[in-house]
Amino acid sequence: MASNGADHMLRLARGRALGFRVYGDPAGTPLLFLHGTPGSRLKFSIGHEAGRALKLAIIAPDRWGYGLSDVPPEATLSAYAGDMAALMDHLGHKRFAVGGISGGGPYAAAVAALLPSRVTSLALISPVGPIADAACAASLPRMQRFCFTVLPRRPRAIAAAFGIFRITLKRAPRLATQLATFRGGRLERQMMQRPEICERLLGSFREGLRPGMAGPVTDLALFSRAWGIDLADIAAPARVWIGTRDTVVPLVAARALARRITTCDLEELDGEGHLWVAANYGRVLEWIATSARASAAAI
Repeated sequence: MASNGADHMLRLARGRALGFRVYGDPAGTPLLFLHGTPGSRLKFSIGHEAGRALKLAIIAPDRWGYGLSDVPPEATLSAYAGDMAALMDHLGHKRFAVGGISGGGPYAAAVAALLPSRVTSLALISPVGPIADAACAASLPRMQRFCFTVLPRRPRAIAAAFGIFRITLKRAPRLATQLATFRGGRLERQMMQRPEICERLLGSFREGLRPGMAGPVTDLALFSRAWGIDLADIAAPARVWIGTRDTVVPLVAARALARRITTCDLEELDGEGHLWVAANYGRVLEWIATSARASAAAI
């Protein structure tokens, strides 16, 4: 069994590396939790105590190109589900809950859709939705249209932008905090004034971008095109949380994501922004623990 808070490495096909940590209670109900863009396995240290109290084993992998994890030759959401099946097999978990925050949302949805007999519940917090859908793309504000439909076609520009962010994370943390909340707003700036949140988030970003820019380049390419999965195949109970003042991910796409998952409840958080979960992990984890155990007991 993976020890709590330590780095672990799994070697996948052709020797590809997949790094991860386990938080909470390692012997508890398994939860595969996927970080955002950018991010790393360090993100979920903030949920460690709540996970331990709820008896959840929070398995936190570095997604492709971040931290300790390599990018495969062909990066698709279906291939990612295969990697996560291998990780959970490695850890001995036949069934497990799945969560995804922000850019981790499409990956979490893919795992739930492609491994429906194994997933006990699905939690999507401030998720990136199916932006390639014509109705979604047509409704995007100008900045979001640029970030999610134009920029993905320019990988060098993505690498340059995130490269600047990586430098500020190392040399000017205060400036990095400002850059991290640039596409957010007042709510995000207020959240980042809390040292326990700011330090963990910046640390997660720093580790995620440490090996290079492959992570965000891969993410934005996947986000901008059709996902290639059928969301109707998701059988587990699901919930989407989205702040009504979230200006980072497109609200129209997050709502479309919730509608297409037939088992999903959508909880719109009035007046909340993109970083809502940073101060509300306990609430999210409690829902996951309750729904996952109820789903597992019904089998």
